[in-house]
Amino acid sequence: MGSEAREQTVVAKVPLELLFTDYIAEERKTDIPHFTEAWYEDHKRYADLPIMRLSPHLQLFRYFMNGRESPKLYLEWHSLIFTTRGLHVPISEHELLEQRRLQCSNLTALFAKNPDYFLNDPILVVYDKEAGYFRIKDGHHRTIFQYCKGIRYIPAQMTVQDYDYWKNTDAVTGVRDTFSRHHRTLIYTPILNPYFEHLTSERDSTYPTRLDLILEYLGSSSIRGKNVIDIGCNIGYYSRHFARQGARVTGYEPMAEHYELARELNHLERVQFDIRTERFERSTLTEEYDIGLLLTVFYHVMDNPSVRQAFLRNVDKAVTGLLFWESGAEPNREKEILLQGTKFDKYEKLGDTEGTGKKREFGVFIKSSYTK
Repeated sequence: MGSEAREQTVVAKVPLELLFTDYIAEERKTDIPHFTEAWYEDHKRYADLPIMRLSPHLQLFRYFMNGRESPKLYLEWHSLIFTTRGLHVPISEHELLEQRRLQCSNLTALFAKNPDYFLNDPILVVYDKEAGYFRIKDGHHRTIFQYCKGIRYIPAQMTVQDYDYWKNTDAVTGVRDTFSRHHRTLIYTPILNPYFEHLTSERDSTYPTRLDLILEYLGSSSIRGKNVIDIGCNIGYYSRHFARQGARVTGYEPMAEHYELARELNHLERVQFDIRTERFERSTLTEEYDIGLLLTVFYHVMDNPSVRQAFLRNVDKAVTGLLFWESGAEPNREKEILLQGTKFDKYEKLGDTEGTGKKREFGVFIKSSYTK
C-alpha cells in the first residue's frame, strides 16, 4: 500500500517560472553511455536553467513560428550531444529540422483544435526540494512550444508527494494572514503556488512579461554565484527567481505590507533571499552587485533633488554591471537622469511595457567594464 501511494501521480498546471531543465549530477554522469568529460561540460551549459532560458529550443520554435530566429544554435546543441562522446550524429541537419518542424505543426494543430490538449499530454517533472522548483524529466520541446504560444501555466505530471510539497500547506496561513492584516486585494506579480493561482496579477501575466525580457537578454549564461540587488523588490517575485538560479540576492523594500508578504512568500515558495527594510537611498552599502533591478521605482524619487542624488550615488556604487530598469510615465527624462548621474555609459531598450494605466519603457543600463 505504501509503495503504491508513493507512485500515485497528479497532473497540475505549473507556472513557467518554476520549470527548470534537467540536470545530471556529478555522481551520475558516468551512467551516460560513452561518457566523456567534454560531453558533461557541454551538458552543463543548458542544464539546471529556467526553461525560459533554453536558448537553442527557443530559437528553433521561433524559427518555425515566425521566422525571426535561426535554428543554428539548436543544430549545434544536438550535434554536440554525439560528437562530444565520439559518436556519429545519427541524423542530418535537414532531417532533424523536418522532424521538429512536423512536431511544431502537429502541436499547433492539436492546440488549435483543443486548448486543453496538453492536459492529456503533460510534461513529466520532479520537484527539487532543496532548490524550490521543478526539473523537467520529459517534455522540454513541448514546454518551449507552449511558452512560445504565450502559455504561462504548463500541465505537468508529478507524484502526489511532490504536489503536496509544492503546495506547502503549512505556510499558506501566514500568507493569508498577511493579506488580511494589510487589507490587500491585489498583487502586481504572480504568486507561484496552487493555493493562490486564482489571484490575477496586475502585471507579468501576458507574454512577453518583464521577466521574459530580462531572461531573453541574459540568454543561457549562468548567473549562479552572481550578486543581484532588487531595489524596491515589492513582494519578492524577481528576487526569488534569481535566487532559484543560484544568485545571491538582496532586496530592498521599505513598505511594511510588501516586506511582510515577501517574507511569507519566501517560506511558501521555499526560496530565501536577504530582505532589507531600510530605504535604499539611506543605506550604507558595503557590497557590490553584478546585476541590479530597478523596476518602476526611480520615478518615485527623481523629483526630490536631495533624495535623487543619494539614490543615484547608491545605485552607481552598488551595481557594477547591468541595471534592468522600467520607467514611470516619463521614460526619456528618467533615462537622461540615470545616464548623467551614474557611470552607466550604455543603454539598450528591451521593450515597451504597460502597467497601472501608464505606458512604460523597459531596458538595461550597462557599464562598459561589464561582460556577460
